[in-house]
Amino acid sequence: MTDRASTLSAMDEVKAGFDQRLARIDEAHGSWEGAVGEWSVAQLLQHMHGWLTEMTAAVERMNAGQRPTPEGVDYSDPDDWNPGFVAERGEQTYEQARAAFEQAHDEFAAAVSAVDPGRFGEGKTINRMVEGVVTHHYVEHAEDLDRFLGGAH
Repeated sequence: MTDRASTLSAMDEVKAGFDQRLARIDEAHGSWEGAVGEWSVAQLLQHMHGWLTEMTAAVERMNAGQRPTPEGVDYSDPDDWNPGFVAERGEQTYEQARAAFEQAHDEFAAAVSAVDPGRFGEGKTINRMVEGVVTHHYVEHAEDLDRFLGGAH
């Protein structure tokens, strides 16, 4: 996952695996508090949606020739951000949270696909952003969903 094409392909691959798990969850189970740690699956998706939205804006700033991270903003401690992402989205059904997550993913993928191909590479900012918000993040939470679903997907 170093050039743009392989990065987008890796995003598609982990998204497909994540979607397979989500497809097995109905509204009742998706809204069940405590399904994933203290969160419901809907809240997990709200958390992921928050990161996608935040990083879409960062990629768009980068595409405009600006720093990805605004002055004074620090993304290094996700525990400072995660509760706020869930709280910002308020009460949502599982289906609402899933639809919002899908849209946020598509917007992030579109922003990534607009990045100049020369900006991709091992250890480059865009690659680290994609790893943090999609390829590693989706795998981490797919494992959470596997535990919730009782094993293999």
